[in-house]
Amino acid sequence: MSEQPVTVEAPLHGPWGQIQAWLQTGPPGAGQLLEQVAFSPVLSDQSFAPGDEELREFWSTGGWVSWLGGPAAAPLDQWPHAADGTALAHVLTLDLADLSGVVDDQGKAVWPGLREGLPTEGVLEVFHDLRTFGYNVDDRDTGAWVVRWVAEPARTELVQPPEETNAPSAACQVVLALPGFTLPPAADTAGGPEAGFATAQTLEESLQRAWLAQRTGSTQGHPIPVSHVYGHSQHGEIHARALLDKVLPLSVPGDEHRLVLDLESWTALAGWFGDAGSLEVWMRASDLESRRFNHAWCLIRTD
Repeated sequence: MSEQPVTVEAPLHGPWGQIQAWLQTGPPGAGQLLEQVAFSPVLSDQSFAPGDEELREFWSTGGWVSWLGGPAAAPLDQWPHAADGTALAHVLTLDLADLSGVVDDQGKAVWPGLREGLPTEGVLEVFHDLRTFGYNVDDRDTGAWVVRWVAEPARTELVQPPEETNAPSAACQVVLALPGFTLPPAADTAGGPEAGFATAQTLEESLQRAWLAQRTGSTQGHPIPVSHVYGHSQHGEIHARALLDKVLPLSVPGDEHRLVLDLESWTALAGWFGDAGSLEVWMRASDLESRRFNHAWCLIRTD
């Protein structure tokens, strides 16, 4: 059995130069991933208590704040329901000004291949029935999810979910966007050279443990995924992109599929997406640019 490579803790919030140095001094082959590192802000619950008390305080006073679960932002004419009448669960309200300001323009300018795309004002919201995996071409037609952009949310109120919402828990967790990045997932190297898989796996665990330390103060314990915007899928992209070619076909020259959100269900939303799976929101680049969020595709990943 080959010896597992060792690497130092990932520089979570470091500028591009620190990330570059981390990979260049990492395990064999790590430097080859430099061209594939993706700018990807992470949604962190650090120093926020569960519940909606802090949310109501920050939201009503104009604070840039995002949250998982709980109420939705106003205005909302009617709570989203699936075609069969099931009330969708509110998964996320993402404050887009907070996201845009996570790194200043000067800091972003040094990132090679920087890719964002979401609006910089208002909020992005995701609702989901928590039961539709998104693997069938007609899943969106069932009304299983809603992704909406609220350009001018009303800060005087929040919209409570209906009592019949069938979520596994009544979670509500304030989160803030923090600087972050992702690497190509180790899952996509499985079946290839053993050394390449070992390196990808080691880097992936180092990154997850660094976020674990950020959240808990310790790197000990099971490393868990993080909720993030843009970047790479933590469950692997090869099979997801093959599926997206069918359910979200590309017709515009130069178009591509973009991962917009990757939301874990280990922590605040425990069990919401299957057995500790993730909810991924994908869009065509052309739809993201044109703000056609009703064309977004949601995948529940438990693979």
